[in-house]
Amino acid sequence: MAIRLLDDATAARIAAGEVIERPASVVKELVENALDAGATRIDIEIDGGGSELIRVVDDGAGIAPGELELAFERFATSKVDETSDLLGIATLGFRGEALPSIASVSRVEASSRPAERDAGERLLLEFGEREEFGKTGVPAGTSVAVRGLFSNVPARRKFLRSPGAELGRIQSLVTSYALVRSDVAFRLGADGRQRLVTPGGGDLRGAVAGTYGTRIAEAMLELPEAETFSDGAPAAFAVGGLTGAPSISRGTRRFITLGINGRWIQNKRITYAIEQAYHGFLGARRFPIAVVLVRVPLNDVDVNVHPAKTEVRFLRENLVFGEVQRAVRSVLIADAPVPSFRPTTPSHTFAGVGGTGAGGGPIANAPRTDLEQNQLWPSRHEAVPPGGVGSGTDSGPESGSIEVSARLPGSDPGQTQRETLPVLRLIGQAQETYLIAEGPDGVYLIDQHASHERVRFEEISRALNTGAPDAQRMLEPEPVVLDPRQEELLADQGDLIAGLGFVVEPFGPGTALIRAIPRMLADRTSAAGDAFSGLLDEVASGGRNDAWRERLIATLACHSSVRAGMQLTDDEGRALLRSLEKADQPHTCPHGRPTMIHMSQPDLERGFGRR
Repeated sequence: MAIRLLDDATAARIAAGEVIERPASVVKELVENALDAGATRIDIEIDGGGSELIRVVDDGAGIAPGELELAFERFATSKVDETSDLLGIATLGFRGEALPSIASVSRVEASSRPAERDAGERLLLEFGEREEFGKTGVPAGTSVAVRGLFSNVPARRKFLRSPGAELGRIQSLVTSYALVRSDVAFRLGADGRQRLVTPGGGDLRGAVAGTYGTRIAEAMLELPEAETFSDGAPAAFAVGGLTGAPSISRGTRRFITLGINGRWIQNKRITYAIEQAYHGFLGARRFPIAVVLVRVPLNDVDVNVHPAKTEVRFLRENLVFGEVQRAVRSVLIADAPVPSFRPTTPSHTFAGVGGTGAGGGPIANAPRTDLEQNQLWPSRHEAVPPGGVGSGTDSGPESGSIEVSARLPGSDPGQTQRETLPVLRLIGQAQETYLIAEGPDGVYLIDQHASHERVRFEEISRALNTGAPDAQRMLEPEPVVLDPRQEELLADQGDLIAGLGFVVEPFGPGTALIRAIPRMLADRTSAAGDAFSGLLDEVASGGRNDAWRERLIATLACHSSVRAGMQLTDDEGRALLRSLEKADQPHTCPHGRPTMIHMSQPDLERGFGRR
């Protein structure tokens, strides 16, 4: 076959395939153009998941008269003059490919007016060909409407996902830029409903509230932007933003947002630096909510790596990695609450398992709690010694209370005790996190959260095997914020969620109401929203196999278990030990962490030099 040059239309369509992969790609390019134009407000409207309509309106500088048509020519840009400019790019766009690529696979209506001009210009394009052009009266700024995306490329259009899924990608993208560029007010509407609004003006916490909700925003910790790195690097380096308290962790990385010089990026290594900063604060398969904004010299970062411009290379990546990790971890350590020890006269002694002392008293020297008057404990954060063995819990929020001993499973004397764990005598509680117990073969240190997780996991598994979920209605329904992806999951998998004991119904755009919760969450209603979000994250992972089902149950067990940092009464401690003794797998929690450390009598004697 002879070699020949491609015609312009075919070449443009091929180029569009590199830049415009789906509706979210169009939104990204148009939003970046608006930001480069100095916009302080960006309005985005979506219909049909972006396949039918994408409209982006900004109040930026506008396009000068006579240049609107030129803007839709390939490699036409106002951001780069020569090759050397690529070594220090300050703008988000620079290739001159986005607008012509969009126009080649859609119908485009663009209008623009600089503020100093009385009239603007309007251009209509159909699959790259000009249909209309002329002067018009329009507001200052630029408006671009894209209709019928990929309607001339059926092969590309048929590979798009459902409108809800495509909208979810768009909202995720807009969320990222709204967080990275909190100086700009964003509004996202879809199919006549408002999905996202941020205040602009540099209010990052307000941007978090507008995207993730007020409760999340209030739990974010500020990363004070340092003027230099710790090794004395130039002041052009800095790390700032907000990072979430360990109590609001999630089961997915998609709540970690990175910004470099005002550009939203994706970088596995820097994301890993943030995850490592939380080592010892979060359990297995838990990830933080974070907005980390890094400022580096322009010539220290290469953004010309991929047409999508979401991947970058750093000249000194190890330096950036270390400083991001240091900045995040120092804030976590400074915020971590430390458990206090307040010695009092012991209220009870233990004569053995099932002793007849007053059962409602606190363990060992623990102070009295509200549970002694049958009241709920006040909410508290988990006590997290940084990097400590007991600090890594497998859950998010650290608030609420546990069920009193009468409601802990496994206390029926008629049940046959398993031989996998010996009968243990409770001695006390240490650091409000570990139970200390004596057995016939030595001493046991038991992680109260991990062991209660195991008990809950098996209890929920048995309940689900009967096909009768045990739910309890809430006195006041709890609202939860959902993104489009979560809304679609709730609509498609509502029966699955109901089967786990949740009754949830839609309540306006991007919101649902939790009306009933699993019985084991009844005393921890403050954790209901996070447990529900965790379940949605697991549902999104798919699989529909036994391992996936176990992850769902483990998520629910985690959120309904007693936390580290909670004081237990002697009855509660003993009931937990009895339940653990009857568990099928008492030595590990559902996530694989050990529930206990055993020190045999010979080990103790060797440690004290007795043998």
